[in-house]
Amino acid sequence: MNPAALILAVVLTGGGQVADPLPWDGVTVRVVTDETSGVRFPVPLTGVLVESRHFSDAKPGLQMRHVFTLSSAEGEVAEVAVFENPKQLGLEAFIAQTLGFLRVSEHSEMSWTATPAKVSAVLFEHPRTGQQYARRAAVFARGGYVLVVSCRNLEDRFAAGAFAALVAQLEVQR
Repeated sequence: MNPAALILAVVLTGGGQVADPLPWDGVTVRVVTDETSGVRFPVPLTGVLVESRHFSDAKPGLQMRHVFTLSSAEGEVAEVAVFENPKQLGLEAFIAQTLGFLRVSEHSEMSWTATPAKVSAVLFEHPRTGQQYARRAAVFARGGYVLVVSCRNLEDRFAAGAFAALVAQLEVQR
């Protein structure tokens, strides 16, 4: 893991201890490479199951073509959704057209960078409500795709650390 990703992981997770007797160290990962989508991303070495789904009949630019869900014993940790962007829309235009649900009344939004190539991203944060945990999503374009990396529970340091590693190290090989 590069130093910037490690610092980001520490900042996003609060740098505290985890109660798990065999916790993920925040550094040691295995790399998942999916030939169908052309994405490659880090997954914590321990405690995470990766489920991939591919939708050949998805409408390009409107529905996700590929989705990867990372789960732990406590539930969903993070998700990587891959949308095709055949019109090569800019990030803002794609968000407005397809991902408007991220811009709910109670959210914050900021510019960010993602991947080892440091591409421009938009980071969305949604507060905890009575129906869901606090969430975070990074949206960025790469290689004809728009990717949405989501953290399912910002209050879970494990999930926040996995999210930080995904955003910093995910690669598109197309």
